[in-house]
Amino acid sequence: MALDKLLKKGLIWSAIEVLIKRVFDFFVKLVLARLLFPEEFGIVGMAAVFTTFVQVVSEMGMGSALIQRKKEDLKEIHFQTAFWFGLVWSVLLYLFVVFVLTPFIVNFYQEPILLQVIPILSLPVLISSINNINKAQLMRDLNFKKLAIVNNTSSIIAGIGAIILAFSDFGIWALVFNAVVPFFVAIPLLFYATKWLPKFVWNGAAFKEIFSFGVYTFGTALILNIAANVDYLVIGKLVNAAALGAYTLAFMLTGLVSTQISSMINRVMFPFYSSIQSNIEDIKRYYFKVIRYSALIIYPIMLALIVLAGPILSMLFGDKWVDTKVPLRILSVAVLINVFTSSYNLLFRSLGKPRLEMKILFIMLVFVTIPSIAIGGYYYGVRGVAYGILVASILNFVVVSMLLYHQFKISLGMILRQVFPSMIAFSVTFMCITSLYVFTEIHPIILLVLLIIIFYTICSFFYKKEIKCLLKKVV
Repeated sequence: MALDKLLKKGLIWSAIEVLIKRVFDFFVKLVLARLLFPEEFGIVGMAAVFTTFVQVVSEMGMGSALIQRKKEDLKEIHFQTAFWFGLVWSVLLYLFVVFVLTPFIVNFYQEPILLQVIPILSLPVLISSINNINKAQLMRDLNFKKLAIVNNTSSIIAGIGAIILAFSDFGIWALVFNAVVPFFVAIPLLFYATKWLPKFVWNGAAFKEIFSFGVYTFGTALILNIAANVDYLVIGKLVNAAALGAYTLAFMLTGLVSTQISSMINRVMFPFYSSIQSNIEDIKRYYFKVIRYSALIIYPIMLALIVLAGPILSMLFGDKWVDTKVPLRILSVAVLINVFTSSYNLLFRSLGKPRLEMKILFIMLVFVTIPSIAIGGYYYGVRGVAYGILVASILNFVVVSMLLYHQFKISLGMILRQVFPSMIAFSVTFMCITSLYVFTEIHPIILLVLLIIIFYTICSFFYKKEIKCLLKKVV
């Protein structure tokens, strides 16, 4: 029971963080998209392909290793060793980015401004090595309240500064500021939250212990990063900055919901799964809840983006983003499919199988994701890349379903039962809202409200017990 309460508290604070942070981030992006141009978003997207990659390399899975390690096997020397390794490694990586990688990227894209943008966008590589240890301590303790305060404060300060810069005609540098500043603001806040301070100590045995686990989670993070950015790489190289900017907005809108909800749940569930790793049945039970609630939140939002893509883009961002409509709809469908196997990789990692997790993701990246996106982008541009991601999502679902059954006896039927209410609600709501949108002149905002009402009304028939229980607690 204590674990249940701890999990609920962690999820609540993680949800609060996502709600505040993402609503504010969306507002900032909305303002910046109004003031800036797709080309400027595209340039930052080109740079981010490489800078986020290097940031993952700088972490080397140390944070995950510290989180997963059992309490009785974790000592202070592990934190100290991980901190100093991360700091030295990050400095070396940053120098590599500035003097070796940046000239290559500029030549690859033929965009001279990247010579100025990349060294600044890469500064979080240095900062992350300082922040990761403090974050790992807070996550181990499931102390997501402090983490939420730190992350929200950092984002709000950066967002306000970015808007001021955009209004002051700083152009692309407003986007750079918004991406970099949160890491700097978080440094003193995290040290204050944990009361932890580094000491000049190092232990080779401790390094070997955390590195032996961290190297596989690092490999997994690296593969996930490549999979998440290969589409940006293809569009930036084969098309142009404006097309990449339009795609970036489509990916931002779909990712704003799916990625952030997954991130919110994952960072709570990973340490939680790790704490109950000896009880497979409990892990499966909580995993089903993750899928069920992810679908309940994500499905109506993706439905709105599919049916009302045009009006949403026009009202929020203006007509200059009209090219975003088609990839936005395609990516929304891909997100619907991804929900079926939401956060499956955490099951392997929390049970101490990071090597298997990495192998699965590597095979899917090399033989499914990259070929699908590359072929689609080469022949059909931005739309082809979006379709490539959709195809990769479908194939990923098929493969992961088989693996879940083989490793955990989680059948496809079990997964579909979790998503079934949302699928029924989605189908009925889709037909209703599409008919109203096509055959009437009802305002899109009213349609959006009707969409939410119809979807959750239908879902309520499947969750009568849960709703009744919730009402009792509230009343």
